[in-house]
Amino acid sequence: MTLELILLSAGKALFMVMFGMNLAVIMTWADRRQGAMINDRVGPNRAVVWLPKRVAQGMVLAPAVLIAAAIVGYVYTHKVEGAPRLGRALLFSQLAVFGLWATLLAIGGRVARSGVKNSFDAWVASIGDPRSFLWLGLGAHAVTLSAAGLLRGTDLGRTLRDVGASAGPAVFAASVIGGAAYAAWSFERVDRVGLRLFGLLHPAADGLKTIWKEDFIPPNADKLLHSLAPIISFFPALVVLAVVPFGDTLCFGSKAGRIDLTQVMRVVPREGLCTEGAVPLQVLDVNVGLLYFFAVAGTGIVGAALAGWASDNKFSLLGGVRAASQMVSYEVTLGLTLVGAMMVYGTLRIDEMVRWQSQNTWGVFVQPLAFVLFLTASIAESKRIPFDLPEGESELVAGYFTEYSGMKFAMFYFSEYVAVVASSVLLAVLFLGGWHLPFIDRSGIHLQIGDTVLFHQTLSHVAVIVIGVLAFIGKVVGICWLNLMIRWTLPRFRYDQLMRLSWRKLLPASLVNILVTGLLMLLVAGASASVQAGLKVAADVTQLVVAVAGLSLGIWFIAFVTSPVKKKRILASTAAQFAAHLGGTRTARMGA
Repeated sequence: MTLELILLSAGKALFMVMFGMNLAVIMTWADRRQGAMINDRVGPNRAVVWLPKRVAQGMVLAPAVLIAAAIVGYVYTHKVEGAPRLGRALLFSQLAVFGLWATLLAIGGRVARSGVKNSFDAWVASIGDPRSFLWLGLGAHAVTLSAAGLLRGTDLGRTLRDVGASAGPAVFAASVIGGAAYAAWSFERVDRVGLRLFGLLHPAADGLKTIWKEDFIPPNADKLLHSLAPIISFFPALVVLAVVPFGDTLCFGSKAGRIDLTQVMRVVPREGLCTEGAVPLQVLDVNVGLLYFFAVAGTGIVGAALAGWASDNKFSLLGGVRAASQMVSYEVTLGLTLVGAMMVYGTLRIDEMVRWQSQNTWGVFVQPLAFVLFLTASIAESKRIPFDLPEGESELVAGYFTEYSGMKFAMFYFSEYVAVVASSVLLAVLFLGGWHLPFIDRSGIHLQIGDTVLFHQTLSHVAVIVIGVLAFIGKVVGICWLNLMIRWTLPRFRYDQLMRLSWRKLLPASLVNILVTGLLMLLVAGASASVQAGLKVAADVTQLVVAVAGLSLGIWFIAFVTSPVKKKRILASTAAQFAAHLGGTRTARMGA
């Protein structure tokens, strides 16, 4: 293995480890924040680092200047023509529009909260509701994209292309620097600036605090196994991410039979792929990737069982027995659920499963029952509410990690969130297309229904790879958020209900799914050419449905987040005051 491949493998491993752990940290913060909102208590937004004014201004300005300089320097030193130039124009024109409205929206929100301080603030305030910048920006995105499609190939279209390719990077860089400069100027009237990062410093403070806590081990515990159990529970959930691809193959140039990391292919054809300089965005590319995932993830059962047995505590022992039986039961369902998907995809390689979905349709449309079963079983496998019977505090104190403290407790606690990330990653690549987005392939945007090509726009190879990686991250984050919502929505199961759900409901349903999948595959294999063509059109229609639904959901989410907050509070501390607030109670003369 050459030095370049070693560096690339180390970089990919570092990316997946940092992605999994940082997302788990954010989930920890979001879980506590969401619990604070639901339970009406103080959330994790109290940790703060006070910075001197000049240091805070430098921390804001320096990254903005570096980003702007890097973008402008790269664009004006790497000239492109033809289709790549049009792709660059589209990319940077959209970034410029986004930079302008996002900066004005942030400034408008600050002016609305803090008041007008200068003439620029007065102009921003004169616009009215700061959300106007958002809707104007979304309209500008739609207009520029429509103009690019309608005027494509005309003289005016080529002129707009040249303007977007040349002025777009400059406008985006100016918006980045302008927003940073405004933020730095807003610090001028204070002596120090509080750095909170939306409360993300609180999990960091908790992690730092656990390092210095006492590591307590019960006197009669098995010290070796007691110390080994948290490691066995934590690392398998992180290691399984090695076989999951987070993007399509990255194509470099080659020189003297070696990969040239300084040369990236500008455009990759829609069919075929590079061979000599191909770098799969996957840490470990094995032909039994799915089996490796289950083999390594299954060792987490041993960690919970060892923790319960080695602690010399009957509550811990009962929690360990519960955890082992629960995880073994739902492991069976998890494996059988994916048999139907393996039959459809025809491979155990996870990257090939994603490519099948990109060429046909997402797995959720060909295996809808398996998607629901896998989601349910994965939540139960992570031992989180409503399946947190091994740690039920109302019954077992803290379950199998009752006798753990300090970093050992933190490893058990954190391993649950890492397990949620791992299951969400697998769910995204098996059923939601992984890095794939509708009508985006290796060559760019390709809108096709059946044999009719409605629109095609070539994008640079780097742009396609970046879009794919961001799509993968977005899907995983969305599934993790769904896990958090389920945690705060459903009550805890009884243990008999938990086991009955696995063996009497999910397991038979997964077997039925395998049977139905096999029958349908036989029918499709023997179908006529017209039926095969109809299925291809149906697959393209599902991509169109996903695209429209995704855009609609994005617009709704933006409108929801930016809508004014309306709170209705009932200030009543006793039942009598609460009844009086609602209009009082009905009274009548007591009869004999």
